[in-house]
Amino acid sequence: MRFQLQRAGSGDSPGSVDTIVVDFSMWTAEGQLALSSYTEPQPTGFSVSTLAPNLRGLLTNLKAGSQVRFWVPRSALAGWKPPEWPDTDLVFELELLSVTHIVVKDSSGNTITPVPGRAPDAAGPPNVAESTPSGLRYVYLAHAESQNSATAEDHIDVVATAYLIDGIQVKLVTGGIRTATTLTRAPGKLAEVLKRLKSGDQVRIWLPKGQGKAIIPELGERESILDLAVSF
Repeated sequence: MRFQLQRAGSGDSPGSVDTIVVDFSMWTAEGQLALSSYTEPQPTGFSVSTLAPNLRGLLTNLKAGSQVRFWVPRSALAGWKPPEWPDTDLVFELELLSVTHIVVKDSSGNTITPVPGRAPDAAGPPNVAESTPSGLRYVYLAHAESQNSATAEDHIDVVATAYLIDGIQVKLVTGGIRTATTLTRAPGKLAEVLKRLKSGDQVRIWLPKGQGKAIIPELGERESILDLAVSF
């Protein structure tokens, strides 16, 4: 993978679990535009931990405000590629607009150095996972410093990444969806988890068959996993 810095930024650099907002365009090696955030109403936001290791390593070396062009061979995305990306060599132009830092703490409240996030496996939630009244299981990927919980009508900003469980495989369905909801309007049983979170928390939720489609229709009737980062 090669890259060319077009403009150096002067802001913060993202860490491995931070949330970033970018504008980007993606082309095939033949020069055909494959995807662009510039046609969307809002730039794209996602957690750095959801990226392929090669891309994660590149972005954590940039600062907010940087513009960069990079060339990604097909082989660099082996085993990790969103379904909407072409299966070929790719060229990106990307501007890193902002960085939201996530502070990770241990069970005693001590700040720890985070390790890069990994895609979930198909084994299901661990024994330490917490449960909601209806039985949704979830674990914290990062704890916020804030102690503010959302009220019924608070505007909750959400960055979501969704996976399907297919036998022993976990397949990325969509990554970095940036949206908003409230506790009273949250789809499916999502409010059961959201009401327990603090602004800045990140969680991984296991959704039984049929429960994911109310949140992200592409999940359909399959078992699925949803990673969320919230702020309000």
